[in-house]
Amino acid sequence: MKIRNIILSAITICSLAAAPAFSKPPVTAISTDSTPVEDSIVMMKPVNMGKGHIISGFLGKMLNLPKTVKITDTGFLAFGLSEDAIQVTPSEEKSLHMKSILPYLKESKEMQDSLRLRRTARQIRFQYLKDTINKSSALSEEQKNSINNFLSQSVGSPLVLLSKSPLPRFMPSPGPCMIPMGAEKLDRSGSKSEGVETSVICLLDIKSGDQVIFSIEDAYKNDTLDLVICHENAHAIQFDMYGKLFQKIQRTSTNGHDAPYITDLGLAYVEGWAEAFEAVYGPANPKLAEKDRTKYNISEFLYSRQDPVRRDRYVWVNLGEKTGELKNGLQLMSTEGVVAGFFYDILTSRAIVAPFDKCIKTMLETPMNFMEFIKTYVKLFPEDKKVIYRIILENSHYVTMHENAYESYKNYYSFVKAYKQKKIEKADYLEAKKAYKAYTEELFAEAMQKDNIFANVGPQMWFSGKIDLVAAHKRPSEAKELIAEAFGKKDKYYEFRLDLNTASKDMLRSIGFSFDDVTKILKARTKKNFFTGNPITVLKKVLGEETFNRYNSVLNLAPYDHTKADSIRDSEEQALVLWPEDISKLIQVR
Repeated sequence: MKIRNIILSAITICSLAAAPAFSKPPVTAISTDSTPVEDSIVMMKPVNMGKGHIISGFLGKMLNLPKTVKITDTGFLAFGLSEDAIQVTPSEEKSLHMKSILPYLKESKEMQDSLRLRRTARQIRFQYLKDTINKSSALSEEQKNSINNFLSQSVGSPLVLLSKSPLPRFMPSPGPCMIPMGAEKLDRSGSKSEGVETSVICLLDIKSGDQVIFSIEDAYKNDTLDLVICHENAHAIQFDMYGKLFQKIQRTSTNGHDAPYITDLGLAYVEGWAEAFEAVYGPANPKLAEKDRTKYNISEFLYSRQDPVRRDRYVWVNLGEKTGELKNGLQLMSTEGVVAGFFYDILTSRAIVAPFDKCIKTMLETPMNFMEFIKTYVKLFPEDKKVIYRIILENSHYVTMHENAYESYKNYYSFVKAYKQKKIEKADYLEAKKAYKAYTEELFAEAMQKDNIFANVGPQMWFSGKIDLVAAHKRPSEAKELIAEAFGKKDKYYEFRLDLNTASKDMLRSIGFSFDDVTKILKARTKKNFFTGNPITVLKKVLGEETFNRYNSVLNLAPYDHTKADSIRDSEEQALVLWPEDISKLIQVR
């Protein structure tokens, strides 16, 4: 494996959820390591923020920070995204973070399991890369020793949590998030270095203006904070495996993110991995019940997505509407809740030996999305192929594989629904069930032979546009207004990026397409399973040139090369797209 270059940085901002009843006891711990994880977390704060700043995001490039140091250690440089590291020192002893939150996290069984997984992953990384490093002709003996020492020492190093934001004051609090930037740990006096880390986890409130959307103190009191940190630690584990290649995972969408959102292949892969751990650890918290949410002040968004992840419910077009309509293949692979469900099923499978270890070894091969992950996993561990294919195909109802699967499942679902409503005889239902089972078993046999489980996932067809906020009488989010003001700019346009093969009705309506034209677009796409070619050419053909030109005069539509989505170099431009609004909230659907 190549030792990678110094390039960019990224922020992954995330959140949480919860659990229902199970027919059998759920898996709530994954690690097979019984060794204690004492002193595996430290609570730190950035040293002296001063007037400097960092702007670091999905598309970002790390800038110089106040109180930063240049790290010369070859091991750190091999895996960190920059040679710079912020300096951090222990948080104040009397602070909430030190007095209450740190002891709480250290005692949490879920957090202990997560920390054991971190240690296991880093041990696997060290063993996996050691031979490659030692055999490298491009490295000197001194460099080899430095890298191996860094990897070895990182196995037992503590997880760094930040009690204060490393971002400039004019930027909103990032909330709980993993930031893949280096940190030099100093003792309380600030004079002695105690090691370096390539990533940190912020432990902060999420605010919108004066409103607190997510409270660290509330999450601590209702025992959901450990789930938050387990989620962020999962991001950190994944970053550990990718190192510099983490920023190569393409995250193109401007549609925000949450479990049900259709975004892009890269974001769904990164967030799906982390959300799977929420679903694993959620059932261990007895307070995560619908009747207790208000009592314990548990936010809805902390609760609502765990059960759909565990039950693979995000495959539906509309969660909760029993229509039998499924997302198309690319939409499934671009929905983090769907990917989270698949990862959950893999990590908790009783038919796979050491599934977490195998996932980590697969990530060390640096697949760039979930489809590549599955292909790599099966290649590395062919003994699990049957189980892995069952998980993907049964839970996606074979839509990712075959063009007829969508209609076949919808037809079968209509029989299931009719039988439950006592509109048809049991014999008719059983006949439909038998026919559908025979159909899917035939497809499964083909998949085992041809490895074509993603044959019906269409290509990405991204296009971009600009909405004139002044003309539309709209304002950008408060976060973007603050950032624009800090750079002396006025954010006149809202820039969006959509994929023609994943765009939903709401996405297309939110940028101004009429109901009839959206229906026309989606009907044409469903008929073909997915579009191919140039997205703008396709829109012109489906809508007619006159109608397309009318939209284009307002939206400034153009094809977008998603392979260059992470190549923004201008720091100010990057900052202005750091906090993309959810387009469905920006533009009211008319």
